[in-house]
Amino acid sequence: MNDSFGGELRKVRKSKKMTLQDLSDRSGLSISFLSQIERGLRTLTFTSLNKIADALEVDVNFFFGNNNSNVKKQAGQDSIGGETFSYTSLSGDMTHPDFIPAVIELKASESQQVPYRHAGQEFVYVLSGQLEVELDGKKETLCANESIHIDSSIAHHWYNDTNEVTKILLVSSSKH
Repeated sequence: MNDSFGGELRKVRKSKKMTLQDLSDRSGLSISFLSQIERGLRTLTFTSLNKIADALEVDVNFFFGNNNSNVKKQAGQDSIGGETFSYTSLSGDMTHPDFIPAVIELKASESQQVPYRHAGQEFVYVLSGQLEVELDGKKETLCANESIHIDSSIAHHWYNDTNEVTKILLVSSSKH
């Protein structure tokens, strides 16, 4: 796990005058798990990262720094997840965007498969591989060149349950 992410998470949490208990209550993640993330001892899934960002009332791109260009000629690899995923922001320097585009590579066999809900919408397009989607208790499998548009207030989760990398384009609406 990226130590700088853990330090940044701790700094943001403390700047919002939140304890680990507060963050746990808001995110649904355990105190011990959050503490291990802050200390760089654990990796997290993209779902966990989203839960943390929602609880802190920031969008996921906050943790990847600001790229001062509106043009993306070649996507950079800003990986927070380590073994579980890589996240490449496709956002430019727009302040308060209406939507957040990103390319996400989900490594094989993601284990955290707990649906959750949050404000906004998600459009997920499978670039390669296979993606399992659970929406309001119903499961679907998306293959390359298939997509889904989700009202994020409905309990949902998407994950890679294969032995191969799955690459997706995610466009999510700004939640805050």
